[in-house]
Amino acid sequence: MFDEDLIRKWVDNGTINPEQARKMSEDLAEYREEHKSKGQIIAFSVIGTILIGVGAILFIASHWNGIPDYAKTLLLVGSTLGIHLSGYHLRYQKQEYPKLGSALLFLSAIFFGASVFLIAQIYNVNANSHFLVLIWLLGSLPLVYGYRSTASAGLCSLLFFIWGGLLYSENRRLEGAIDILDLFLLQGLALYLAGTLHELFERVKSAARPYKFIGLQATLLFLFLHTFRLNYEFGKITPIIYAAIATGLLLLLLPSSLRARLSSYQTDAGIFILVLLLLGMSLVTGYYPEHEKTYMIVFNVIFLGVLIMLLYTGYSSENMGTINTAMFWFIPFIIARYFDFFWEMLPRSLFFIAGGLVMLAISILLERKRRELKARFGREKA
Repeated sequence: MFDEDLIRKWVDNGTINPEQARKMSEDLAEYREEHKSKGQIIAFSVIGTILIGVGAILFIASHWNGIPDYAKTLLLVGSTLGIHLSGYHLRYQKQEYPKLGSALLFLSAIFFGASVFLIAQIYNVNANSHFLVLIWLLGSLPLVYGYRSTASAGLCSLLFFIWGGLLYSENRRLEGAIDILDLFLLQGLALYLAGTLHELFERVKSAARPYKFIGLQATLLFLFLHTFRLNYEFGKITPIIYAAIATGLLLLLLPSSLRARLSSYQTDAGIFILVLLLLGMSLVTGYYPEHEKTYMIVFNVIFLGVLIMLLYTGYSSENMGTINTAMFWFIPFIIARYFDFFWEMLPRSLFFIAGGLVMLAISILLERKRRELKARFGREKA
């Protein structure tokens, strides 16, 4: 999107005349105001529906003991269906309040989950069971693919990690087969792979962005946590899952016909390289265990390499989202390593003063660079 500076440059160069510049400035201001209004509508709709949902759940909970079991079940099911039908009516039938309708459809997914757990409590089913989270996840998927709800796709992504954690805690056999951090890391990579696969099909492409975003953030989070670990052993099934994910990404990246349909091919290729590195580490560890500090160093190198790769791919593809992700994760990484290397070497007062100055300088430099890239990409696209 062009800006006022670019319009003035076009006038000075004779590309457009002052009258055209005036009309373009008016259209630009109108577009910005409309975009701002849409953002406010979405924000108020989401906040309002969440408040209604929390209030309704609290109301039911406060009168829980005085309501018969069958009435509780009917109330929960009826509330969920009522919210869903109201959202559908506003979004698709009446079509006058599409943002509000979408928010209500998302609220129905939240109500569905609350109903599952409350009904389980009514009939004395263990509410901490991973099976209930799986029901919530599967029950929310129709909103993702039937209504193309990106908010529901984000909810399902989070439920995917919660389900994995509960499944791990309930199944003791998994502890010997895979490490808990490896499980979450693999889930992040698998979710990213799922998002990449969704980009190939127009009917489900709306879910690609939230899947890939949450998958990438989860991958970076749990890879970052690995940089602190001294004692480490890969689980028995970890290399198998890494190999499966790597194979899936390879099948998507090799054919030129598929690569052309991927919006962030370079980042996808970088994630493929990351999976290969982790696969190699898991195989080497299984046959030739190294000193405990070796893994900590290797994970730090891999994490730093991934951030540099994201910066490069974001710059090459003019993707500000990828650049912002890399810059965001640089800060906790630098802070963590600063504490590791200088905590024992410097007096405490000097440690915090120097660290604070370094962090402020880094944040200023990163923000300045981010703005420069954003402005440059905007001018090039215009």
